[in-house]
Amino acid sequence: MNATGIGTVPANRDKWLLRLGTASGALGILLELAMGMLHAGHTDPNDSATVFLEYAVSDIWTAVHIGQFFGAALIGLSLLTLAYVLAQQDGVARAFASVGALAAITVIAVFAVQMAVDGVALKATIDGWVTAPAADKPAAFYVADGVRWIEKGLSGFFNILNGVTLLALGMSLLTGTMGWRVLGALGVIAGLAFVTGGYSAAHTGFSAEAGAFLGPGALLSVGFLLGVAAYLWSRSKAARQEPGTIASPSPAR
Repeated sequence: MNATGIGTVPANRDKWLLRLGTASGALGILLELAMGMLHAGHTDPNDSATVFLEYAVSDIWTAVHIGQFFGAALIGLSLLTLAYVLAQQDGVARAFASVGALAAITVIAVFAVQMAVDGVALKATIDGWVTAPAADKPAAFYVADGVRWIEKGLSGFFNILNGVTLLALGMSLLTGTMGWRVLGALGVIAGLAFVTGGYSAAHTGFSAEAGAFLGPGALLSVGFLLGVAAYLWSRSKAARQEPGTIASPSPAR
């Protein structure tokens, strides 16, 4: 233990871990933004009959969803790095960091399943509906729409878990000694928005009601993730300056 009451960690090891967390968060955001621009569908996502026709003509549908998964995984790695740093604290802040780490791992797993359903299974059933004989089209559509609702359910749980991750890590920043408290408050607000929006999505799908929370939550989360990247980078620089241990916590902001 050091004078601040926080366990010491070899600086050389942490320097590269912190840099990895910084880079993965930034790359994850860029990849998600790029995949979002390539994603087909510009009509009401809850209007299956209309939006399915847009999805059907996309020849990069599966590749986009694989890209989205890797973007989310990179962001998850950045959040896990933050959780690792914050878990060096004691008391409730350490507990919140542990919850955030567990939730971040679960988020990546749930999102992988969602992208498999959306990027592979849904596309296959939509293509089957489009090419089906006229007599079989109603049944084929119901199959595709059923898969769509599996995706909506997964999206609801993904957003709830994403919110829990941000909320827990934000609370660890707020209650601990490793600052930045403004960043922690941003994480808490974004987390609450995602939890609320995810709950709504689980009931109403990709509705305007769910979007009213998930849209602002997404914007706030981008700000939080950029702040996390800056936080991890600042700690990597401090670790580089310390010959034996990770630098003391920066003052609360």
